[in-house]
Amino acid sequence: MLKYIWILSFTLVIGICQAQDAEWSLRQCIDYALENNIQIKQSALNNELAVVDKNQNVAGAFPSVNASASHGYNWGQTIDPFTNQFATDRIRSNNFNARTSLTIFNGFQRINSIKQSNVDIAVSEADLQKMKNDISLNVANAYLNVLFNMEFLTIAESNLENTVSQLDRTQKLVNAGSLPEGDLMQLEAQQATDSASLISSENNLKIAYLNLTQLLQLEPDEGRTFEIERPNENLAEETEVTADLETVINKAVNTLPEMKSAQANVMSAETGLSISKGQMSPNLSVSYSIGSGYSGANNIAVGDPVNLGQVPIGVVESSGATVLSIQDQTTYEEFDTKPFNDQVSDNFNQSLFFSLNIPIFNGLSTHSNIQRSQINVRNAQLQLDLTKNQLMQNVQGDYFDMLAAYENYRAAKKSVEAQQRAFDYASVRYEAGVINTVDYTNARILLDNAKADLVRNKFDFVFKAKVIDFYTGKPILLD
Repeated sequence: MLKYIWILSFTLVIGICQAQDAEWSLRQCIDYALENNIQIKQSALNNELAVVDKNQNVAGAFPSVNASASHGYNWGQTIDPFTNQFATDRIRSNNFNARTSLTIFNGFQRINSIKQSNVDIAVSEADLQKMKNDISLNVANAYLNVLFNMEFLTIAESNLENTVSQLDRTQKLVNAGSLPEGDLMQLEAQQATDSASLISSENNLKIAYLNLTQLLQLEPDEGRTFEIERPNENLAEETEVTADLETVINKAVNTLPEMKSAQANVMSAETGLSISKGQMSPNLSVSYSIGSGYSGANNIAVGDPVNLGQVPIGVVESSGATVLSIQDQTTYEEFDTKPFNDQVSDNFNQSLFFSLNIPIFNGLSTHSNIQRSQINVRNAQLQLDLTKNQLMQNVQGDYFDMLAAYENYRAAKKSVEAQQRAFDYASVRYEAGVINTVDYTNARILLDNAKADLVRNKFDFVFKAKVIDFYTGKPILLD
């Protein structure tokens, strides 16, 4: 058993290490960011709050039910609520109550509040999706920036390697007296320049990786082993150029969440106006309650009555004669508190009320609320127009930027091809001793600059093309 446990543990450790060392694709980076980004989690919580608000408005349409109970004592003179007699001793009392109420009509405010809650959920969902889109684009940009710096590092390594190789060859020719020592010094200076470029490229790549891992919110330990996978070398050639601007604009306007959010905000404002107008309507409600209670002052006679005979009931003022009652009076010698269950049963009561509230004048508060709601509607409509115009401008600008980036990429490819031929020719002439080291170095520098421009324009085009694909609803992939 212990043997199997060790094997299983070793397998898990190997799997974890392989998972950590595996190269991340752009799709994996985006998925990880969407799952772990704090801003997205906060936006998701706002969506949950909108759902809670909707449930609250729905529940508000149902009758409210409340119950209460009390247990207390009273000292001093008071009127007992159940016997209607004065009590001076300490009296215990209990009260039990249950009440329900329902708004029958209030100008459809409750119904409109539920509608507005549904719209607010749509707004929060659209805002959440926009947040995800922004994070996806940021991750894609950071990912391509890492690839960009990778290629720059490859160029820097190749340049240094070529310079070292040429330096060794020149050293031999200088030693043999075939070339002047100045050529050797020129190449040594170029080697120092290439070494500095290599160090700069390495640092730039580290910074690019750091920016990506921070955007993914990886822990430092995870960031140290983080690597991305390289796409195929024909990435730019396989990237399509979308030629129909009208299609891109229509899809962006009809699908992007910022437009859905702006449209939902207009609906929410219009529903809010209906709610404000509902405040002008009469409010009809009904309530029903039941209750009972117990009092320690509620006494009942115990035993048989005692006959007191005729008892004095007054005195004649003129003669001073005592006036007796016509009938014999009886009384009880002992009293006891009425039992709890009997009192609760005897004191049971019910009530039903209908209430109609008609607004007449409330300091213009209702009128002011309607005006505010009307302004909110106009503002939401203007915001929708502004969002649409801004989105169309962004799409148009990004579209033409993509076309320009594509043309720059094509021109950069031709430039590299031309500079490569020029450098190859300069190399042949340099080896034949026709040109000096300065001319050779200048040809190399021109080729390096052309390669750098090609890398820069390549990834600039790829990213801008992916942005246009994003506008049309395509996922951001480098496959």
